[in-house]
Amino acid sequence: MTAIQKRAYEIIERLSDEKVYYIIKILEGIEGLSSQDGKDEKTTEQKAYESLQQFRKCSDTDVDYKAELAEALEEKYAGVD
Repeated sequence: MTAIQKRAYEIIERLSDEKVYYIIKILEGIEGLSSQDGKDEKTTEQKAYESLQQFRKCSDTDVDYKAELAEALEEKYAGVD
């Protein structure tokens, strides 16, 4: 055990369980970041996003969004003057 590890162990030993819980969460986060370096494993969120992208369709027509907005606003506020 290195001197830094001994010092960390001594500091953690003095902390309350609640504070140790937060330290563990931080360490797990750091460990997760370092363990993903160089790996191409996809997270659950990434897999779900890719699954949704399979259902996405390309539109055959070009939509003029400004014209659509202007038309919708005109219909909505036609009676307001």
